Amino acid sequence: MARRARNRTTLVFRVRTWFGLQQDELALYLGVSKATVQSMESQRVGIGPAVSGPLLLLLAQLPPPVPATAETAAMPLPPPPTELVPNSAEPPEAAELDFRRRVCLYQAAGLKDQADKLALQAATRARWAQALPALLAAYPAPTTEEVAADDDALRHHAWLLSWLHFRARPLPAADVTRWHLLQARIAALETEAAALAATLATLQSTSPSRPQSSEVTG
Repeated sequence: MARRARNRTTLVFRVRTWFGLQQDELALYLGVSKATVQSMESQRVGIGPAVSGPLLLLLAQLPPPVPATAETAAMPLPPPPTELVPNSAEPPEAAELDFRRRVCLYQAAGLKDQADKLALQAATRARWAQALPALLAAYPAPTTEEVAADDDALRHHAWLLSWLHFRARPLPAADVTRWHLLQARIAALETEAAALAATLATLQSTSPSRPQSSEVTG
């Protein structure tokens, strides 16, 4: 663990992580093997004159290093930036972003339909459960006279009680779990669509306005 923390402060590691390079990618840039980069990064070998020049060119673009302490050595690496550095790349394709936004909304709508059906089933079962005590009281067990008059009275009563309890049973755990999973997926898709919409709005506000062509009538 101490060796890994020490590696994070080396010049090679700082250059590589700042520019988002894998060890083999930095090796390709320096014209050396991946094993050589690993050895330089772990300070098993020094930085030779053949690679010091290219490394210094990259190092000059880095911010000043933070003084190494026990706390900073144990700190995790910062997350990658969520926004493009100004003037570092071409603007994203608005059509592709808008297509993905519409796909997210379409998929979210389909998942909402599935979730709504489960919610309706749960609400219907809850209504049956609320009415069950009154219904059971309205259908007492048949009397001896009723059984004597109708051989199927007991069987019908047993069937009716079973049917009422079946209607009043709660939604199965698997369906409840599925409803929560659907809600999570819906929220994720709607969040993605909202983020894409915000990006598109920013692109529209920052893109240069196109000159309107004059219409020729004749």
